[in-house]
Amino acid sequence: MFKKILIPTDGSEFGQDALEQGLDLAKMSGGEVTILYAIESPYEPFQDYATQPPEYFEKLMNEYKAQAKSVLNRISAEAESKGVHTRAVIVEQHPVPAILEAAKDHDLVVMATHGRKGIDRVMMGSVTDKVLHNCSTPVLVVRGVSG
Repeated sequence: MFKKILIPTDGSEFGQDALEQGLDLAKMSGGEVTILYAIESPYEPFQDYATQPPEYFEKLMNEYKAQAKSVLNRISAEAESKGVHTRAVIVEQHPVPAILEAAKDHDLVVMATHGRKGIDRVMMGSVTDKVLHNCSTPVLVVRGVSG
């Protein structure tokens, strides 16, 4: 059974179904959950075009970290109330490589997907799709329900 479950999150309502599925699986299997929040640098994609000073991006990153901590505290409390042991991790990295690296130490990854098709999928990209196609750990994909 799955004893170490990785649940990546961005804290949005969209991923709530995947979070609940992952927590339920952990509870049934007596496993533990790692909640992963990956924060991509707001500076790197725009470094060649940045008109703001580096301090602006540092402040923005600190705001992202505070938001991540708040989200992880809420999720950890929810998991603990269900009797599931959790570990919360914040990494400063693009979500895809962060998830793929963390997945190496887990038995299962549980993620949400929008289920986009066609040009929407090509244009928007998909973290879940990239993880699904590059991960050696099993991935459970749960279609998210927005708003």
